[in-house]
Amino acid sequence: MLDLSEEIDSLSTNRGKYDAIFPGYITHIRFPRYKNIVDGARVDFTFPVTALVGANGSGKTSVLNALYGAPAGKSTGQYWFSTEVDPIEEGEGSPSRFIYGHRHSGLKLIVETRKARVRKVRNGRPDPNYWEPTKELSSDAMATPLLQAGKKYAGRSKDRWNPVARQVLYINFRKELSAFDKYFYFGKEPVAKTGGAGKAVRRIASKKDQVRHDAVLLSRVIASGDTSELYFKRKIATENRLLTPTELSMVSYVLGREYEEARWIRHRLFKGDGGLSIVFKTKYGRYSEAFAGSGEVAVTSCIVQVLKAKRGTLILLDEPEVSLHPGAQERLLAFLANRARTRQLQVVFSTHSPHLIDALPNDAIKAFHQLDDGRFAVIPSTHPYAAFRRLGVSGGNSIRVIVEDRLARDVVIQALMSFPDQAERDVFNVEYLTGGADAILAYQIPVLLDAPGHTLVLLDGDKKRVAEYPDPNTIPATEDKNLAAKIKEVTGVEPKFTVDGNAGVPNAAQLTQVRRQYLAWIRKNVDFIPTLCPEELVLRAGGKEDPHAVTSAGHKQRLRDLAVELFGKDVSSETTDQYGASLLAMHRDGNANLVQLADVLRAYLLHTRRAN
Repeated sequence: MLDLSEEIDSLSTNRGKYDAIFPGYITHIRFPRYKNIVDGARVDFTFPVTALVGANGSGKTSVLNALYGAPAGKSTGQYWFSTEVDPIEEGEGSPSRFIYGHRHSGLKLIVETRKARVRKVRNGRPDPNYWEPTKELSSDAMATPLLQAGKKYAGRSKDRWNPVARQVLYINFRKELSAFDKYFYFGKEPVAKTGGAGKAVRRIASKKDQVRHDAVLLSRVIASGDTSELYFKRKIATENRLLTPTELSMVSYVLGREYEEARWIRHRLFKGDGGLSIVFKTKYGRYSEAFAGSGEVAVTSCIVQVLKAKRGTLILLDEPEVSLHPGAQERLLAFLANRARTRQLQVVFSTHSPHLIDALPNDAIKAFHQLDDGRFAVIPSTHPYAAFRRLGVSGGNSIRVIVEDRLARDVVIQALMSFPDQAERDVFNVEYLTGGADAILAYQIPVLLDAPGHTLVLLDGDKKRVAEYPDPNTIPATEDKNLAAKIKEVTGVEPKFTVDGNAGVPNAAQLTQVRRQYLAWIRKNVDFIPTLCPEELVLRAGGKEDPHAVTSAGHKQRLRDLAVELFGKDVSSETTDQYGASLLAMHRDGNANLVQLADVLRAYLLHTRRAN
């Protein structure tokens, strides 16, 4: 129904223009002083669907609270307020505050609004948790705009820009409970009244009794199809309707089930706590939220609310993965991306789930990490594998790099050292296999064709026979008989494939298929060190190359000769490699060949995003 990759790609076509296209789009938010976030932290919303990733207590929900309070008529004090147990301590002359950017349509530029926590007296009572727009301050790096004297500007009040005007929808999925769940798991037990001699005079003595009692009333509401049913002269339900075909279709898509109908009921049952009940109907029967998974109710509620959201609404979601399996999480993201595109909704969500960020661009993933002083900083752009390594999630989220020998491994590790993000470096696991390039191409890669995960094979540059491996999709079927020769031409080997056969003769169709699969695999997953061999790269970096050496053998001999000068004629190949690794480490910074190699690794990291 929806394709997640296509939705993300469609959104990406408007990069750099979201603030002009999306009404009230918030371009960034920064925090001079705010909760446990490091002073000066900033989050840029360069993509309209943004994920906040980090450990519990790292500030993700705090950012959502600030965003909730950013537009006109909204206050962060709704979610963050001072109490005797958890007081908000303000610095001298430095209140808790945040600053956010939005586009001024008249000036056609980004302006900033500052909202600060101030003490107010409202309705004759002190309110220590009031947040209001305040004047621009140079101490908060806010530039006073050059405005024409005496001219009035829309959205400008004296010395400040007014808050952006837009709707906000904030959904905390941990609190999206059905009426049944709220009462049955969190409500109080009924108190049984007794009469004389300890005889019970009240028939409702347990939660189960209460649910049975109220189910009779709820069934009357369902049968009526409207809100006309009364109980003690009060309406039982305030809302009672079937989901629209669009709502039902989208709920079915996200949850991966075929619903024939779903009835949406808001009521006052279950000891007055009330809330939302949904009665689902499939071809297998009808059931209420009492028998539905909690994810069904939460997702249905989210979809209904998002579908109703006005154009340009700011959608804030706290942990939408709660009670959803991975497939449903990815389809929920596809739905949100689709609504962001078609209704210009800006979506920001906090998450602990890899499945909700795998398809997002790196700059749409904001990773929160803890500093030594206990506060949290924000990494503005990160690969999802790196983001979740910080949370201790590593299974399957790694890239295996296979090289020809020990020195090649050390060279790749040195290239990775140029990555500023430690978690991104840790995504790569570098190893070398015995037998060299031919063994890798002939024996190892055929085994990897159907293996899960991502493997990058980095061969020495002297094994590069063609500028680019051919795309098997461009080779016509009439050339199938020549595939073996083509593979030998571009790799120099004859891969050993395992296929079915009869009397020693391999199945021709299967062999053709696996040969095409091999060509596709090496085209995506094989690259080269940017010198003939790692020894040449090491010698260049250290300024010790032999100008007369033009072959891999010559470079290898030169490195050995240097090692002999240091360690004697009996120096081992392992010691020679260690000397080469040390030489490179001392001359790593600014080395052009290492920069090239780092670019190859980054390109493959990007490829893993597209492959997903």
